[in-house]
Formats: sequence, C-alpha cells, structure tokens
Amino acid sequence: MKKIHFNQLFKAKSKPTVGIDIGSNSIKIVEFQGEGAGRTLKRIGRAGIPMDSIVDGSIKDSETVSATLKRLLNNLDIRTKRASASISGYSVIVKRITVPYETEKDIEDNLLAEAEKYVPFEIDEVYIDFYILSGPDKEKPGSDIFLVAAKKEIVDQYAGLLESVGLTPAVIDVDAFALGNSFELAFGNVTEPAALVDIGASKTNLNVIINGTPIFARDMAIGGNQLTEAISDTTGLDREESERLKISGSKDDSLRQEAAGLIREYMELWADEIKKAIDFYRSGSPVEEHPKHLFLSGGSTLFKGIENQFQQRMKMDVSRLNPFARLGQVKEINPEYLDEVAPQFAIASGLGIRSSE
Repeated sequence: MKKIHFNQLFKAKSKPTVGIDIGSNSIKIVEFQGEGAGRTLKRIGRAGIPMDSIVDGSIKDSETVSATLKRLLNNLDIRTKRASASISGYSVIVKRITVPYETEKDIEDNLLAEAEKYVPFEIDEVYIDFYILSGPDKEKPGSDIFLVAAKKEIVDQYAGLLESVGLTPAVIDVDAFALGNSFELAFGNVTEPAALVDIGASKTNLNVIINGTPIFARDMAIGGNQLTEAISDTTGLDREESERLKISGSKDDSLRQEAAGLIREYMELWADEIKKAIDFYRSGSPVEEHPKHLFLSGGSTLFKGIENQFQQRMKMDVSRLNPFARLGQVKEINPEYLDEVAPQFAIASGLGIRSSE
C-alpha cells in the first residue's frame, strides 16, 4: 500500500524542500532557508497558466503547465531539487472516522478494510494515508483518525509534472493540510480553534484546526472562476477580458460598476457557502471547539472589502492570512509587494515547510 505523506506535520526535515502550489489559473512557488525561528523567505514567485490547462484538479495540458513551471523555476533561480506539491477536489477524500484500533501499526495494518467503507472509488485506484486525531481513551475504545484517499491517476500526474522539470517529488500533500502548516508558520501553535479558508480560482479549501491539529476539512467547488464567468455573461466580454476586468478594473464606468456589483454578490455567495460548512462542523462538535476567528487566503480573497463582507455575513472575526508575518526575507524581495500578495501564497508556504519521509 502506497501512501501520500501528510502526517507528521511540522517535523523538522533534514533537506530543503521548495513548495509548489499548482492551481487551475497559476503556479506559485515559495522557497525558505533555515529552520524554526531562524527561517527566512528566500524566493517567491507566481506565473499564470492558460485557462482549462487544469480542470477539476486534473492536468489536461501537461506540456504547457510543465513549460510554465520550468520558466518560473529558472526565473527565480531555484536550485533546490526536492519539491512538495498538493492536490484537492473530487479526486481526494478526507474524512474523520473512528476505527477500533489503538496503535498506529494496527491502524495501518487494517486501513484498507476500513477505507473500503468510506471511499467511493475502487480501492486499488487510490493511495491511502491517515492522521491520528486522538489516541486511546478508557471511555471510548479505538482511535479517531483523518482518513485520506487520493486517486492514483491525479497523484501520479502531479508527481510526474515535478519530475518533468527535473525536480524530485518529496511530498504530494493535501491543500487543506498545507493550509494548516501555513497558519502555524504565521502564528505558531495557537490553542484557540481557527477556521482557515483558501479561495482559489476553481475551488475553496476549509480547514478547522486546534493546537495545530486539523479537526475538520472540506473542499468546495466555489472560486474566482465563477465570478469571471458571471462577468462574461453579464458584459459580453470573453473570459480573458473578463478576468482582466475582475482583477484590474476598467476605465469604462459602466463596466467597472457592473463588475463591482458582481464582486459584492459573489463575496456574499462565498461567505454564505462557507458559513454553511462551518455550521455543519459546529453541529457535530463541542462548543469549546467552535472557531471564532476566520483567516482568508487565496487569490480570490484580495478584493477590497472582503474581510468586512465575510464578517457581516458570518458573524465571526475575519482576517487575511499572511504566512510570512513572522519571517525575515532576503533584501531582493520588496516588503510592500510581499504584504500585498502574501495571502495568495498560503498553500505554497505550507508546502515549503513540509517534512518528508
């Protein structure tokens, strides 16, 4: 049984690893130097990829994506050869379950049989891993674990992409757990429960963590591409023009106002969908595990006013997540630029500090 390695979060690693977030609209890279309190940001960069190159997490145009990744690595002068990437969406199942076993060995020995009860794919089509949430309890036999199953086809695509540009795949992680790593990088070990939300182009990752441990994770098929398509339908612009209007605005007052109205509408839609997911989590968890603060990241959270919109709809404190807040950086990185783009690099940052086995 082959496993995707996301357990042993934050374990000190012996070799440097570059974090590569391969999204549906762009590739983001983060490289650190040093460890722990001495860690600094060494490289950061982003490159767009053509629409439909990656659809539902599946790489459809590997040649274009590979060429884009190679150019970005060269432009950043990345010389580290070990890389971590991550996946999410329909090809990944993350589920909290209780198993009747109390040791890690017993869980691993019986994981296939347990997974067959929950995984909607043929078991020989997936890689499987688990993360222990709670150990033996005299009043509650067994263990609570996160079961993770990822389709081999997708994992192998991403590993193959890294290999195609001369990198060694150190870890293929899960977006939600990379997001948890990024939060701990920014704030250290926070004891209060927190909700982490990364809104990308085609999907949104939600992760509730307590004491650095993921408690609840969910992927949602909402993101910035929805807004781009709505702008295109309303204005008659093609997708590329609509994407530019969404990001950069327009000198045309009518177009700018139409886009602004749609942005507000979709921010409310996203907030409502995320609130439903958090309410679902709350309904099955004790009050002391309910998050009061939500941290936003991802390229689709850079719109002006999104924090206030979410706070009003969700009745929670809302902040943008800056994974680099506690770090120094090399002088070549403009600090103003870094503050502006930091939320886009949350997943890449979490991957950049990943341990590997």
